[in-house]
Amino acid sequence: MHRTYFSDIPRFFVVLILLTVFAWGCAPMQQSVKSVDMLSTPNLLMEADAAWEAKQYESTELYYAAALDRQDLVRSELPLVYGRLAESAYRNGHYHQARIALEKWANQDTSALELASWETIYLNTMAALGKTERLHNHLKWLQDSTKTPWTTKQVVALWYSDYFRKMDDPERSLDVLSEYYQQAPEPSAKAGFEQAFRQQLAESSESEIEILSKIVDTTNQWQFPYALVSFEQGVRIAVDADTWSSAWRTMRNLTTKSSLVDTMSLESVLVDLEARYGVPRIGLALALPITGPYAKVGVKILRGAGLAQWRLAQNGIEVDVRVINTEISGWQTRLAELPSHYSVVGGPLRVSAFKQLYEGENSDQSVLKERAVFTFMSSLGELTEGRDAWRFFASRNDEVRSLVSMAVDELGITDLAVFYPEEKFGRTMAETFYREATPLGGRIKGMQSYPPKNLKKWSKRVGKLLNVPADFSENKDVPLEMPDFGAVFIPDGWRQAQTLLPNFFFYEGDQLVFLGPGLWSRALDTAKGIDEHYYRLAVCPGAWWEQSDGGRALQTALTEEGLGQADFWVALGYDFIRFAGRLGSLPSTWTGRDVNSRIHAAQDMDFSIARLTWDDSGVASQDLYLFSPVRNGKRLINAEKISSRISQASARREKRMGAYEKRMKEQGYKLSEDGQWITIEEKTPDMPPEQ
Repeated sequence: MHRTYFSDIPRFFVVLILLTVFAWGCAPMQQSVKSVDMLSTPNLLMEADAAWEAKQYESTELYYAAALDRQDLVRSELPLVYGRLAESAYRNGHYHQARIALEKWANQDTSALELASWETIYLNTMAALGKTERLHNHLKWLQDSTKTPWTTKQVVALWYSDYFRKMDDPERSLDVLSEYYQQAPEPSAKAGFEQAFRQQLAESSESEIEILSKIVDTTNQWQFPYALVSFEQGVRIAVDADTWSSAWRTMRNLTTKSSLVDTMSLESVLVDLEARYGVPRIGLALALPITGPYAKVGVKILRGAGLAQWRLAQNGIEVDVRVINTEISGWQTRLAELPSHYSVVGGPLRVSAFKQLYEGENSDQSVLKERAVFTFMSSLGELTEGRDAWRFFASRNDEVRSLVSMAVDELGITDLAVFYPEEKFGRTMAETFYREATPLGGRIKGMQSYPPKNLKKWSKRVGKLLNVPADFSENKDVPLEMPDFGAVFIPDGWRQAQTLLPNFFFYEGDQLVFLGPGLWSRALDTAKGIDEHYYRLAVCPGAWWEQSDGGRALQTALTEEGLGQADFWVALGYDFIRFAGRLGSLPSTWTGRDVNSRIHAAQDMDFSIARLTWDDSGVASQDLYLFSPVRNGKRLINAEKISSRISQASARREKRMGAYEKRMKEQGYKLSEDGQWITIEEKTPDMPPEQ
């Protein structure tokens, strides 16, 4: 690419420098100024070289500027003269003079731009002059340049990285390194680049490393330069015993899983740190039902946990996992008696078991005080989430929010109803739906309960919700009025739903969208032979989708180890062990705030279930998938298809209405002003006699 620069250095340039130096009143320099014109060009260059070696940049600038005005200056001397003049002028704060010298040099020899020395002085000068746009343009030019050697590009990349960091743009600071790294011609060049950036990081302040570390996430954590930022952060916090465990885990992962070329130097640093601070012991406990009615679920969780433990061990992270059977009397005492390094607990799975940790004569509240407990439940009940304990499970709010958001935002249905069983779960979910719908744009237009065990009453309760006339059974040919809502939430199990939904169709509710809880989704994982006719407009949330990236990765890992089929519970155990391993062992004096701080970093991982996130106060939420039942299970919803089916159902209803009206008119009836069918001869009470 051709570049144009100033063609001449102004002749007043030397005079300006002489006057400036003279004005400073520097006595030793006055003698030099007087002798410049008396020196021959070779002697002038000798004086300039001596001043350069002595780092006397005022004199250096003076002598080299004077040399450029000599007619007998040998052309081969120009690169050195221009380079040293530019560097001296820059150091003296004469940025315009430095720029002119560089541009003169480039015009005289375009290959100067391929030199790291030219680029460094030029970039420093442009930054000092505040030439932001020129710097951005120059960066783009260099990235596209095929003539600039890699050694120069590496220097430029590191310069720009530092520049963007100082300009409060840490994301661009790392991006530019990533972009140049991809241009490295061979692995050895990449290794040298990694080492140079590591040195730059080592010279950075704590706050600079902290800012850069916030740019690292699951999409880039194993790549250059992000992996080195994480490693350097680990080096910085290793001195703190309370953070050494989590830092060690991160650094160990980086030495084995990153795509860096030079991992040996990282391994060397980690070995030194391990010798100084010891190898942390990470102990995790799982409180699960291993016997009894819920043993099947507990065993599945353990299968996923075992796989995660094995995978972590392959990456050099040894995690001790202790299993406590919550179906055996006194389990909470055995959990409390575990060694202190078992500081994180997964489970329990059931509310009754969880309450044994803090209610009743046999409770052992020390577990919640001494260990961070992550329950596999939707709620902690009366306890405060993020302080007393934590969740590793979707909440009722997560389920409701996902359903209402889909209905309102994707289907345009704002009028909603709730049809719930008269028992604790149903009432709680109904209350949650009522509370969460309004902020999301929904309006509750109907709410009806039904006795969960009295199936004979279910049809009448559905009719009551739909405002079906009492004489419907005697006038089944009369089309029913459309309900004033477009979707109904039914917080009950899948088995109950299979009996309930046909009642809505009996009352011509086939245009309604049926919203179910997560119970439906988990049941559909093993369901077969579903009558799709009743569920074409049914939607339920779930945390597990086998075709997600995480789901496929888990199944691949299970298959490789011969551990069978993945499902939600297997995925839950697999994700929890990997998540808890990232937390590391907690210090004996940990607080809820300490745990929440560690969660902030640990949650940035690849989940096999739907991603869980925790806010700063430690409250978990999960971005759930939404499914529709199909013949042999479930599939992700397609909002456009559902909208189309609603339109088709409404069109069928309108067609029925039209046919009914036509039939009534053919039979000698007409529609009165109040919407009643009357015979043509019959007069309505308010109509005047015919004239």
